Amino acid sequence: MGANIAGIYGAQIFRQDDRPRYRRGFSINIGVLAFGLALATVRFVDDWRRRKSSKVIEEHSEEDEVAQASREISPDGSEKAPSIVNERR
Repeated sequence: MGANIAGIYGAQIFRQDDRPRYRRGFSINIGVLAFGLALATVRFVDDWRRRKSSKVIEEHSEEDEVAQASREISPDGSEKAPSIVNERR
């Protein structure tokens, strides 16, 4: 199916009057490939930034959980200072 579709637009891009160098056809192909490369680069950078920000958020939530778990409550209901807090840095 893809080969049939490529034959349709390929005949319009690589015209016989552009022979033998087919500058128009190769220019269009380079433009399409450059556009695809730009989109892939934008997607990669966006995914990298999202992973980085979600990792920071995840680390902060884990630190909050450790701080909550390390609090001790005395029998009279008041909180004591944490005895030992593990820092991961």
